[in-house]
Amino acid sequence: MLGLEYVPLIPLYGIALKACWETSGEPYAAAIAHFEESQRNETAKPRLVEAQDEWDMPAWEPVNHDPFAELDAEFEVGSNLLEESEDAVPKPSPLLDENGYPIEEVDEAAEPEPPSTPLPNPYLPNFWCLLGLIGVFLLNALTWFIQRWSIGTKVLMKYSATSDGRLRLGTYAYVVPHIHQGAAEILPVQAVQVGGRQMLYIFYQRQRYEIKENGEMLEELDCPVNLQLSEYVNSGGLASTDEVKFAKDKFEGNSLNLPQPTFKEMFTKQILGPVPVFQMLCTCLWLMDAYWNYAIFNLCSIGLFEASTAFGRLKNLGILKGMRNKATLIKVRRAKEWVEVSSEELLPGDVFTLKKEGSEDTQVPCDALVLRGSAVVNEATMTGESTPQMKEAIVAAGEAGKEQLDINGGHRVHVLFSGTTLMQTSVPESAGDALRSPDGGIVCYSLRTGFASSQGQLVRMIEYSSEQVMSDAKETLALLLLLLVFAIAASGYVLKKGLEEGKRSQYELVLRCILILTSVVPPELPMQTAVAVNTALLALWKSAVFCTEPFRIPYAGKVEVTLFDKTGTLTTDKLVCVGTTNFQVDPNTPLAAASHP
Repeated sequence: MLGLEYVPLIPLYGIALKACWETSGEPYAAAIAHFEESQRNETAKPRLVEAQDEWDMPAWEPVNHDPFAELDAEFEVGSNLLEESEDAVPKPSPLLDENGYPIEEVDEAAEPEPPSTPLPNPYLPNFWCLLGLIGVFLLNALTWFIQRWSIGTKVLMKYSATSDGRLRLGTYAYVVPHIHQGAAEILPVQAVQVGGRQMLYIFYQRQRYEIKENGEMLEELDCPVNLQLSEYVNSGGLASTDEVKFAKDKFEGNSLNLPQPTFKEMFTKQILGPVPVFQMLCTCLWLMDAYWNYAIFNLCSIGLFEASTAFGRLKNLGILKGMRNKATLIKVRRAKEWVEVSSEELLPGDVFTLKKEGSEDTQVPCDALVLRGSAVVNEATMTGESTPQMKEAIVAAGEAGKEQLDINGGHRVHVLFSGTTLMQTSVPESAGDALRSPDGGIVCYSLRTGFASSQGQLVRMIEYSSEQVMSDAKETLALLLLLLVFAIAASGYVLKKGLEEGKRSQYELVLRCILILTSVVPPELPMQTAVAVNTALLALWKSAVFCTEPFRIPYAGKVEVTLFDKTGTLTTDKLVCVGTTNFQVDPNTPLAAASHP
C-alpha cells in the first residue's frame, strides 16, 4: 500500500509527463534538419572543386628532383598521342544545365544519401524532459528501497511520535538493539489477558517484552530468578489451575521452535539488498551501452550468488532448529499432584523431576534450581569447558534462606542450565518429604524456559547476530569520497568535451558519465568478498567448527596473536596416560623415556 511519502512525487510526475508530451518528436525533427543541412553542404562541395579545376590555375611543382621524371614525360607523351587517336571517333556530347554542368552529375549529386547515424525514435521527447522523468522515477524507487534498507528512515517517513510518548494498544514501538545484537525493528503493541488483567507487550527476537509504567517502560518478562532461597525450597510448584493458566498466558511454554522461511522469502530478501540492487543498476547501464553479453552473464552471476547465499542461510537456520532439545515426558507437580507432561510445556515456577535415562544423553530442558538430590552435568555447550560439573541441592536454613538467588554467582553450583547434558543423578532417601521424587530423579524448580533460558539466549544470539561490522567505516567513507572526487572530475571532462565536439548524442554522453561515477565502487567487489567469506566458512565447517558471526571473518585476517585462558576447550576432553615415573628419575627426563611397562 502506498503511503503519504509518495504524494510529493505525484505533481513531479505530472510536470515531467507534460513536458515529455509537449516535446515529443523534437529530437527526430532536429536530426532530420541536421541531416538535410549536411546534404546541402555535400551537394555544393563538388561544384566548387570542379570550378576551381576549370580556372586552370598553375599547378604546384615539387622542388625535389626526380631522376625518372624525363622517362615519365616521354611515356606520358606517347600515351597522350594514343588517346588522341581514340578520341578522333565522334562521341555524343553530354547535356548541360544553365551553368554548364552535366545534368546527370547534378542529378546524382542531388539524390539524398541515407544518414550515416541512426535517427532517433519519431516520438522521443526532449533530452532534458526525458532525463527529468527518469530522475523522478529513480527518486520514487529510492524512496521505496531506502525504507527497506534503513528502518530509521522508514520511521521518519511513515510514523510520528505519540503526543505523550507512551506505548498503548494500536501504536508501534521502534526498537533499536545494542550493536551486533540484531537489527532495529518496528513492532506493533499487542495485548493478552493474564490473570484477569490486560498485559501489553511487544514480541522482539522470539521473546516477549512487557510494557509497564503506563507505557513508559519495556522489560523482559519477570521470570522467578531473584527470589529468596526459602521461597524456592518451600515451593510446591504451581498450586492451582489458575496459576497454571496465568503462567501459560504469560510465558507460552518451553519450545525453541524456529519457523523456517521459504526459499522465495529468503531469496527476495537477499536480492533486494543494497549491494544486489546496485549491481543490477550497473548491469542495466551496461545493457544500455550495448554490452549485452557481459551484462546478461553478470545478471546470472548475481542471481546464482544470491541464491547460494539464501540456501546457506536456510541451512544455518536448519542447524539452529536442530539445536532444540528433544521433547520428552517428565513428572511435574501441579495443583499438589504429580502429573506427566511434555518437556515443551514446562513453565517458570514448575517443580519437576529429572533423571538419567539409560545410556542416552539426557538434556536439561530449562534453567532449573536443584531442590532435592545432586547431579553431574557436562556444560561444554554453555562454557566450552568439558570438565563435568557437580550440582548440589540448594540449602536455605536460617539466615541463608533470606538471600536472593544469584544464578551466575555464588549459587551457580545449584543451577542446571538449559541444553547441558545430564550425566549422573543421585537422590537421598527422605521419608515424609512432600517433594520426594515419584520416579527416582532429582527435584528441580523451573527458573527460565523457552528463549529466555540460557540455551534460548544462545540460539537468539546466533540467529540475530548483526551481519555487518562497520569498524572501519570512517576509512572506507574517506576512500570512497576521494575516489568520487576523481570520478566527478573525469565525468565532467567527458561531458564537456563531448558536448563541444558534438559527435555523440546527449544520451550516450550522460550514460558514459554515469558509468564513470558507478565505477567508483566496483560491482564485483562485494561478490568477491562474500565468496572469500563463504570459502572460509566451508573450511571451518569441514573442521567441525560452527561460526556464529561470519561477518567477523574478514577482520580475523588482521589477528596476529591469540591468547586463551584454558586448554581443555581447544584440545580434547579425554585424559590419556602417556607414561609413568617416580621421584628418583631426573625431572628433565621426558615421560616417554621414563615410562615403565
